[in-house]
Amino acid sequence: MKLPELKEKLKSKYIVRVVAGVLTIALVGTGIGATAVFAEKNSTAVTAEADSTTGSSKDADDIADKLMDSVSLKDNDADKDESVYLISDANGNVNKTIVVDHLKNKDKKDTLEDASNLSDIENVKGKEKFTQSGDKLTWQAGGKDIYYQGTATEEPPVTQKVTYYLDGKEISPEDLAGKSGKVKIRFDYTNTTSYTETVNGEKQTVSVPFAAITGLVLGDGFENIEVTNGKAEVSNSSSVVLGYALPGLKDSLGIKDGDLDGDVNIPEYMEMTADVENFSMPAAMTFVVNASDYVSTDGIDTSDLDDMINDLKDASTQLQDGSKTLAEGTDTLADGLSTLQSKLGTFASGVGTLQSGLKTYTDGVSTLSGGLNTLGNSTGALVSGADKLNSGAGQLASGSATLKDGLKAYTDGASTLNGGLNTLGNSTGALVDGADKLNSGAGQLASGSATLKDGLKSYTDGASQLNTGLNQLNDNTGSLATGVTSLNDGAKTLSDGINAANKGAAGVSAGAAQLKTSIDTAKTGADSLAAGAKQVDEGVGQLTQSLSDMPETIKTNINKSLEPLNELNVGTLFKTLGYIDTDKITADNVSAAADAAVNNAGDIIDALTNMQNQNPSATYNQILVGLSQGKGAVSVYSAVNQSVTDSASTVQALKDGSAKVSDGASSLDAGLGRLSDGASELSSGASDLAKGTTQLATGATELQTGTQSLADKLPELTKGITSLVNGSNELVKNNDTLNVGATALNDGASQLSAGTQSLMNSVPTLTSGIKQLVDGSNTLVANNDTLNAGATALNAGASQLSAGTQSLMNSVPTLTSGIKQLVDGSNTLVANNAQLNSGASQLADGTNQIVSGVDQLTTGSKTLSEGAHTLADGMVQFNEEGINKILDAYNGDLKPFTDKLQAVIDAGEEYQTYSAIADGQTGSVKFIYKLASIDAKADSDK
Repeated sequence: MKLPELKEKLKSKYIVRVVAGVLTIALVGTGIGATAVFAEKNSTAVTAEADSTTGSSKDADDIADKLMDSVSLKDNDADKDESVYLISDANGNVNKTIVVDHLKNKDKKDTLEDASNLSDIENVKGKEKFTQSGDKLTWQAGGKDIYYQGTATEEPPVTQKVTYYLDGKEISPEDLAGKSGKVKIRFDYTNTTSYTETVNGEKQTVSVPFAAITGLVLGDGFENIEVTNGKAEVSNSSSVVLGYALPGLKDSLGIKDGDLDGDVNIPEYMEMTADVENFSMPAAMTFVVNASDYVSTDGIDTSDLDDMINDLKDASTQLQDGSKTLAEGTDTLADGLSTLQSKLGTFASGVGTLQSGLKTYTDGVSTLSGGLNTLGNSTGALVSGADKLNSGAGQLASGSATLKDGLKAYTDGASTLNGGLNTLGNSTGALVDGADKLNSGAGQLASGSATLKDGLKSYTDGASQLNTGLNQLNDNTGSLATGVTSLNDGAKTLSDGINAANKGAAGVSAGAAQLKTSIDTAKTGADSLAAGAKQVDEGVGQLTQSLSDMPETIKTNINKSLEPLNELNVGTLFKTLGYIDTDKITADNVSAAADAAVNNAGDIIDALTNMQNQNPSATYNQILVGLSQGKGAVSVYSAVNQSVTDSASTVQALKDGSAKVSDGASSLDAGLGRLSDGASELSSGASDLAKGTTQLATGATELQTGTQSLADKLPELTKGITSLVNGSNELVKNNDTLNVGATALNDGASQLSAGTQSLMNSVPTLTSGIKQLVDGSNTLVANNDTLNAGATALNAGASQLSAGTQSLMNSVPTLTSGIKQLVDGSNTLVANNAQLNSGASQLADGTNQIVSGVDQLTTGSKTLSEGAHTLADGMVQFNEEGINKILDAYNGDLKPFTDKLQAVIDAGEEYQTYSAIADGQTGSVKFIYKLASIDAKADSDK
């Protein structure tokens, strides 16, 4: 932004007005403020030199007095005060330079150290001596100030060129003398200094801010005097023209003529025109002073404005970043809700599968419960049959053992009988002995047959009991088969139902996990949204506060800058004069006070004089400068305040909108937080359900495997029982025969024993029958092994049967207990069927509601996202078109301009001497150009 644009925005040309006002108003008004003084006005040497070149010491004194009357000196505490007199011709060319230095002996020292590059140095006020070594001077001051002068040849920092015109044509001053017509005199000033100063890290090349004030004493015959960049004072006795310029200042500040308005000017020349009769100019003098002595750096302190600009920049940046974060958060929310919406279909499908699986599961549980109850009802018969089977098997084992022992005794007796018969047969000669043995064997046979009879009786009784138990067991195998089949079918149905439920539970768990993930994604987006909305709200708050505080801060600073004027009681003075209504100068009345000061300079100076002010002109200039600065500052305050007022409704609307967005984002974040908690509980419950159904499925599978194994082995068990029953029946069939045979055998043995006794009595009679007995015995003995093997096998089988039935009997309590647990468990499962189906229905209904709610939330999030992007785009536009333009204006023009101004002031403060100055000393210097006079002479044409 260029200076004209900046001025148009601020509407007051504050910076240009203040700078130019500080440097020019102090020089112009009713009096000219400049540092122009002779170190010793009546110095003989200087006066003599001036007289010899100007030709009129009286006129020079008149103009010096006139200037001195209207000049105010700024008090300075410099150690060395230097006045440089440049003796010039009428065109401004310097012929000789005389320098007068005043060394101030503030501490009344005996010696003073100085530095100087002057020639022909001499003490002009006193007899103090000095010694010199190069440029170093040591004065024997004796406690006094030192005044000395010398000559110099170096070019001055400001040169002047004087050009004369007569009736529009350039003319030499010698030829102009005594002429009549329209005369124009122009003074052009050139600043030859160049300093490089560093301000805020930037190097600035500027000139020393010199002010040039020219005074002309005109001869008689001047009328219609007009002065550009100056004024004329005309009286009956004389006419004096006073002009001023600030050479090099516009270039140093980078200002062009177009940057200045009509009431502010930074001149670089002075021009006078008049109608003249018999031209003469008895005296002309120019004073050049360092204008920085009149600039208060307090007036350009921009630190507060810097802080406000930085706050404004930070607030706008934070606001823009917050709106961007808000937009990104809404995008994340929309993406998360889209993912949630897409995954809810899978979740709803899983819930439907769960509901269907639970229905299959409850139906299977009901079927299983029916089979288990049937099985439970048959356990009584099973226990009774198993008990009888076990008892019969025991009796069968005991009888078979007895049978085995009896058959062994029988076969042993038969063998003995056979041996005896064979012996008898082989040894008929020993018939008596044999008969005796036969009689003994017959006795043993009788005894064995009796034992056999008893064993067979026990055997047949056991076989009958075994047969009865086996038949009862066989009768109950149908119920057992039915129960096992029902148990197996129920277990399979249970397993299918549980597997279906397990799949449904897995689907629910997966869907719940996806739901939780989607909600967490949405929650993350909502968190970002809430954070972004909060940043936007905070940024808007900071922006609003910065804008609202800015006018008051400026006004407060203005009032602080006006405190020096109030310390001078300017408010009381102006109230007394009727310019303002209060006795304090404030931002509210400083503009009126400044206008009054410009328009009523004479009255103010008179009032200051009546107040016994020691230097009323200087005080007036100080007041005028302070009021002008205040007026310029008030213009800035008014422009800023108006801008803030104009934008108040927009800023408030922005603030209200950001607050609503922040509240909405917080509510959305809280709602999603609750939804996330619910999803966590749902996911946890679904996971537990999946684990439980998995364990239940494993148990059901094992149950189905067991029942299937039982069902698979049932035919073999039934077949074995049938075989046992058939074998037992066969055994029982022969019980009577065996008993009858055993009885007959016993009876036969008894008879045999009686017969053998008879035989013993009738051996001879028996000899003939011995052979028959031997043959019969051999036949009987031939079957002994077969009979013993059969008895052994029968005994072994009966023992195994008894052990098996006992094992079966031992397992019956466990079996019945397991059946009871199955029955109780199935009943419990059946009891919860309705609740499970109801819960599944509620879950399905809730899922549908969630799907509907997420659809609405997705639609709302899209609207929110669009609004957030609109807000972000608006903030970028607001930042680019509003805030950045303010920052560009400040950083692009205002800040560099104040830096240049500070560099000019710094250069002025550095320039302290024309000749030289000792280390550690401070100095002050002014230049007085004394031009040759132009005397009137007779005009040959007159």
